[in-house]
Amino acid sequence: MREDDDAELVERIGGGDPGAVATLYDRHAAVLFPIALRILRDRAEAEDVLHDAFVTLHERSGQYQRDKGSVIAWLVTLVRNASIDRARRRERRSAITHEVVAFEPPVPTTTPEEQVSAQSDRQRVLRALARLPQAQLDTLTLAFYTGLSYPEIAEREGVPLGTIKSRAARALAALRAELEREGLDMSAFDRAK
Repeated sequence: MREDDDAELVERIGGGDPGAVATLYDRHAAVLFPIALRILRDRAEAEDVLHDAFVTLHERSGQYQRDKGSVIAWLVTLVRNASIDRARRRERRSAITHEVVAFEPPVPTTTPEEQVSAQSDRQRVLRALARLPQAQLDTLTLAFYTGLSYPEIAEREGVPLGTIKSRAARALAALRAELEREGLDMSAFDRAK
């Protein structure tokens, strides 16, 4: 199974095998790059983030634990977080530049109450996701964060398409149950069907 191969490659990286990093890069860059590009909207910055993610993988290979999740989920998290951090730094630099040029304060688009509510909802969603089984979380990550289709996920994971479809359906049902348990109002989702 590819997941086991990836974990073995991470172990080889920890042992000093430079070819293992290249193999993981060749295997996963095509999935990771679009994540960074979608967040940053800049090819050069997305390439930098991808490079930095593999440097981080090399430096932290000893911290990887198979029971905590797949290598691809770890890489997706590294790339996504690094992209968000870079976008925030860019926004801060841009905000400072704009403050120098214009002295008008920005008009908030949401009220403080709406911001607090949105933050609370985000925290509840993160807690709900954390309670999903790792295989289901990995499937949702690949489908919704990277934008892979179910056939692409099946090929990537080396499992039948039906397994991915049923895993995704179970994951979405479990996520919905967890979100309801967290107290989120699911009626808006019912109307969207």
